[in-house]
Amino acid sequence: MTADDKLLPESPVAGLIPTLNKTGWMTEALDDYSRDFAEYAGKIGADGDESLDIGCAYGVATLAALAQGARICACDIEPQHLAILDQRVAPEDRSRYRSTTGTLPDVDFPPASFGAILAARVLHFLDGPQIETTAGKMFEWLRPGGRVYLVADTPYTGPWYVHAERYEQRKADGDPWPGFCDDYAALLPENTDPEGHPDFINPLDPDILERVCSAAGFNIIRAGFLSSSTPGARGNEHAGVIAEKPA
Repeated sequence: MTADDKLLPESPVAGLIPTLNKTGWMTEALDDYSRDFAEYAGKIGADGDESLDIGCAYGVATLAALAQGARICACDIEPQHLAILDQRVAPEDRSRYRSTTGTLPDVDFPPASFGAILAARVLHFLDGPQIETTAGKMFEWLRPGGRVYLVADTPYTGPWYVHAERYEQRKADGDPWPGFCDDYAALLPENTDPEGHPDFINPLDPDILERVCSAAGFNIIRAGFLSSSTPGARGNEHAGVIAEKPA
């Protein structure tokens, strides 16, 4: 990448960069599905199609896509993230880049605005109905034949891994949102100030992402577990789905 990484905050965790609004971390390396998004966005960018990176943080996927010729709209809840990303974009890519603040599921874009959408490590900060609303909106934002790429944290990573057995039992019992935990603060490390952190966390798995996308009208291309970029990763830290809006 052509970015100046000195603009990013220091991190106590290898492979992860803390967000400024205490809502999580940005990975320094792309997972397989986000890498696929960057390549696909570059391909369709040559034909003039813009892609959306929503919940982009400091833009690891945005920068990778721009480097491959993509036209990108970067969207994030935190204006300071976008201010940093704006500075990280290479001069030769600026004509194909724009940014805007927005919060899921409330943010909106015109119908058929994008050829591809990435939401990486964002959806687990939404509850079930909000996730379903978001998937429906993304379906409308995509042009026919466009693709959505969703990546979320699973119950096997982060401080909420302590509830993995509870998640598995709830899933076996038919709970549609078996990873939902309404007391995020109780999972934070000792002496962590809960101020500013989310009230809840809703880790997901590939089956849930497939279900949500199918219900929104998408055709599933691929779904599965993904590895994080942190030391000691076991390969099930993230869940991903790639789905397509029918042409």
